[in-house]
Amino acid sequence: MIESQVRALFSAIASSEPGTSQVDTQLAHRRGRARLRWRRAGVAGAPVAAAVAVAAVVLAVGAAAPSGRTGPVSTGPSAPRQFNVLTPYLSFGWLPPGISTVEGGTSRQTVWVNAAQKLPAALDWSPATEWSVSVDAAGKCHLTGSPGGELTCSTPSQKGNPISITGRAPAVAGHRAYWGGSLQFGSPRDSSLYLIWQYSRNGWAEMTSPSIPNDRAKQAAAHRDAVKIARQIRYGAATPPLLFPVQLTHLPSRWRISSLTYEPYGKVLRAASFALGAGSPNLGADGGLQFETGLPYFTIEPATGLTNPCGRRTSKTINGYRVVLTNEHGTRSEHDLCAGDADGLSLGITQFGAHPAMSVAGVFAHMRVLGRNPANWTGKPLG
Repeated sequence: MIESQVRALFSAIASSEPGTSQVDTQLAHRRGRARLRWRRAGVAGAPVAAAVAVAAVVLAVGAAAPSGRTGPVSTGPSAPRQFNVLTPYLSFGWLPPGISTVEGGTSRQTVWVNAAQKLPAALDWSPATEWSVSVDAAGKCHLTGSPGGELTCSTPSQKGNPISITGRAPAVAGHRAYWGGSLQFGSPRDSSLYLIWQYSRNGWAEMTSPSIPNDRAKQAAAHRDAVKIARQIRYGAATPPLLFPVQLTHLPSRWRISSLTYEPYGKVLRAASFALGAGSPNLGADGGLQFETGLPYFTIEPATGLTNPCGRRTSKTINGYRVVLTNEHGTRSEHDLCAGDADGLSLGITQFGAHPAMSVAGVFAHMRVLGRNPANWTGKPLG
């Protein structure tokens, strides 16, 4: 199954709308760099099982007796009721040698961060290559019994896809922790583990590991690494500044950034994609974003230098930049704009819905392109 077919399948499941088809290679690359997160929502349901097998197995290898206070967190500060989308809340304190942060994302209800040896290319990315940690806002997740119970969350990307609890894990910062059902990718002999812990009062965190070979010593080492990573996660601590290579001006005042993804870029975090929202997301998730019918979401990457980065299609000029406008699969349900090289940036805008609040061309006309130099970027994407 090629990448474009996988994305079409996952988009159809997540949004309950017809998935895109016949996506050209460049459009797949532009979107693929955001990479649909293969989390609980991504591996739920019979159609997905054809591509990814999910098995709940007891992960007893390497589990140590919990230490310190391990009951429910009933005192101390509560988890945030909602997150500030423009301020990364989560960061790693310790990672295994050779591993570093490669991307992260924020929304009002969930924040996440991934680490790996390097950021994989769009078409080669696999969920089995990364340490992935996410935390949920206060009251969004609830534990029912353990072991044999499950963690159930109401966030858009997790609703209806609980994690089964398979056993107790060592305490994380004195808080109760559990092993969850593992994910299996490719070979049935390799799997990825879940670690779940209560990071604050009313708040839960989840971690998945890279794929682990069916080797007792390597599984034990992965369990130790998972606990060590979790114990040194930083919540609400200062991170490099999050900056945007573009700024949107003179848009409706009720439009806000509803979710975004970012990547490390030198000494800053570069916004790689973001969505605008005016209410509650109603189309699920795409590339880590939660978006709404009729409102745009964006991808931002360094220009590739390809001759036809947006495909061989009719283009037009907006604000001095050559752009390509497309209407996916001959309907009015999806609208795309691609600017292959706008001051060194490759930009994409996507909207779903027959009656968008503003055309993708109109949205692009409200965009200031700030180029590839971080010194010119902004922390205020809506001017």
